[in-house]
Amino acid sequence: MLRIALTVRPDAVEEVLDGLLPLLPQGVHPTEVGDGVELAMYGHDLPARAELEALAGAALVAFAEQEAPDDPLERRRRFGRTWEVGGRLVVRPSDAPARGDGLPELVIDSPAGAFGTGAHPTTRMCLELLLDMEPGGGFADLGCGAGVLAIAAARLGYAPVFAVDHEPRSVEATRRNAALNGAAVEALQLDLLAVAPPPAPTIAANVPPAIHARIAEGLSPAVVHLIVSGVIGADLDAVLGGYAEAGLRAIDHRGGSGWRAVLLERAVG
Repeated sequence: MLRIALTVRPDAVEEVLDGLLPLLPQGVHPTEVGDGVELAMYGHDLPARAELEALAGAALVAFAEQEAPDDPLERRRRFGRTWEVGGRLVVRPSDAPARGDGLPELVIDSPAGAFGTGAHPTTRMCLELLLDMEPGGGFADLGCGAGVLAIAAARLGYAPVFAVDHEPRSVEATRRNAALNGAAVEALQLDLLAVAPPPAPTIAANVPPAIHARIAEGLSPAVVHLIVSGVIGADLDAVLGGYAEAGLRAIDHRGGSGWRAVLLERAVG
């Protein structure tokens, strides 16, 4: 297996990710480094160097390629990272040492195929918005990946907490991670294009535009707050328009012209 790492200027990360992610459904792993942001990818059939360098363009700071172990645990040991979100929360894999600096920690492992460890910008932006909210009542994490948003919500005091994904590996990863963190999370395998999400006053939906459209069509009036993500700037207006018809308006956001996360609130009156 190969590990390729592009280091790009911090101001260009979202734009480069917009180009990389359609080529790499297995995911890209961002890490802040001294002179930029490293975007690491793993696989046996990665895009050619020339294609990746052209995609990064003038934002490219460095390119590195090396062999990586096929075993996910060994990869985490060798290349694993600990993430800090907004100076208020640490997300780390189980084989990384605790920071010991007093910040709350989530322990999140992501086997192959489970997205959402906290490394992707959309997950981080959702966490930042969630940390700024007053917790209480039920919470549903739609497109939960490895479960970091659901587990964070449970640790913050939301209850009951549901985590939903259409991928069985993600549901299983969420269950294991919830157990690691002592978090009460009910993880469900659901196709959100066919089934309405669990009702909850607070929802985080880090999903593609088509699923946002389906959620907005059947949105329960009990939903008071909804974090929208998984959407790039070009698709955001249409997604927010669907939620506006359901009675929700934007009150906060994270991100720029690329990936975005937007906090919506039900309009009163």
